Amino acid sequence: MILASLVRLSLPAQGAVRLPWGKEQTVIPLVAGEDVARVAVGLLTSLELPANAAYPVVGQAISLNEIIATFGRVIGKNVRYEEISDDEWRSDAAARGINAHAIEHLSSLWKALRAAGLNPEAARFAVTDTIEKLGGAKPKAFETFVREGENQLLVKSA
Repeated sequence: MILASLVRLSLPAQGAVRLPWGKEQTVIPLVAGEDVARVAVGLLTSLELPANAAYPVVGQAISLNEIIATFGRVIGKNVRYEEISDDEWRSDAAARGINAHAIEHLSSLWKALRAAGLNPEAARFAVTDTIEKLGGAKPKAFETFVREGENQLLVKSA
């Protein structure tokens, strides 16, 4: 989840998550990198899977409100969300050395998530069983992921 890495850019210094995610009700589909890796291993080693099949991978779908509350619980501090513009985020991200491809990819993703958040019917991100079936384990919960990186969240970024 690149999410925690991005939060580290603003949380320690400003006590806020400053990203262009939209309103606090926006639903974000999440998946941990290790879950994706387990699914990839399952796909590459299974002899029984059909060719040309798609395997959606969503481990958890939670609102921005829940994400912010999770960060606050884990670090034991009041955390707030500050919605910033795409341009402000791009500028901040580039100044911190995030590569241009990642900035463009994430900006497009967030625009799509914000648009889906405007219509609750379109924001139905289904949690799939792909991780458990092909990866052999339940998806990593967002709170577990944040707790594993708690020390990094508390380090002031330069």
